Amino acid sequence: MITKTFKTGLAVFILLLSTCQLSLAESSITTIATGLKSPWAMAFTQDGDILITERAGRIRVVRNGQLLADSISNVPAVYHAGQGGLLDIQLDRDFAQNRILYLSFAYGDAKANATRLVAAELEENQLVNVRVLFTSSPTRSTAHHYAGRIAQLPDNTLLLNVGDGFNYREQAQKLDSHLGKIIRVNRRGDAPEDNPFVGQPEAKPEIWSLGHRNMQGLTVVEDTVYEHEHGPQGGDEINAIKAGQNYGWPVITQGIDYNGARISPFTEYPNMQQPLVDWTPSIAPSGMAYSNGHLFVTTLAEGSIRKVKVNADGSLEDLGIVYPDLRERLRDIEVGPDGHLYVLTDGPDARLLRLPQH
Repeated sequence: MITKTFKTGLAVFILLLSTCQLSLAESSITTIATGLKSPWAMAFTQDGDILITERAGRIRVVRNGQLLADSISNVPAVYHAGQGGLLDIQLDRDFAQNRILYLSFAYGDAKANATRLVAAELEENQLVNVRVLFTSSPTRSTAHHYAGRIAQLPDNTLLLNVGDGFNYREQAQKLDSHLGKIIRVNRRGDAPEDNPFVGQPEAKPEIWSLGHRNMQGLTVVEDTVYEHEHGPQGGDEINAIKAGQNYGWPVITQGIDYNGARISPFTEYPNMQQPLVDWTPSIAPSGMAYSNGHLFVTTLAEGSIRKVKVNADGSLEDLGIVYPDLRERLRDIEVGPDGHLYVLTDGPDARLLRLPQH
């Protein structure tokens, strides 16, 4: 018979073992690079380089574990103000052959600016054949809520998050505006003929989904597109995106405005989708990556990495914070070719970190 003393001892042993494992995991966090200036996103090339965007308009290169002094040249001019600047970087699926990459950034000036998507080829240490694929319209006069995450679907079309522009949230429900939408274009920049609103009078043909706020996570897992976005005070969420669907902002939300006022009396509304995960209070999700049946989400306000299980039925389960000792503003997360998690911290003196998965 198992005695009470044995059970207690076993419980203490398991607790000590788990604590030891956590300590070993935490101690294996490696700093790869320091001195990054407000980085936003990263991408891994097949030859081992890590390309990192900085919002001021630079693409930095980490090679053989070292941050190179010279940045990549011929990057398009960006509007660097507020939350704007150079944002995401995505390598084309055929990058090893065609050397094509995609960049998103804030374009314009204080009176009229937009979220822009360009394609370019990377040759040696410079971009060549830079061409504009898409520029959101109408323009806005705010320097916030650009969104900007890029993803490539299995059919090679491109998705781009376009934020609501902060002061223009009502346009997230209007089909004659790109604001508050996920757009889909071909690699040439034109709208695919099977986009859901093609041919509808006054609708922007690039629109793929609507009713979004400020989206900073976008990940394709087989045939499912996961997106996360910032709510105001509360109402941060993860959605599974389907073409033509309305995700509710600002008609439905769990959040309230920054002045404490209610944005909407509704948390549900006909023909508007509910999030798979809601974070209230806000955690301010930033990057998102997928590995081994889980989404990993970095956060700014909470300063954490959250692990979210993708269940077989398509539902999501937030498993909470991993790496609890890493508590600072985190900007982006990716899974490297070695299977480790790579994380960018946020701010003017940021770091690139490598973490084992657990």
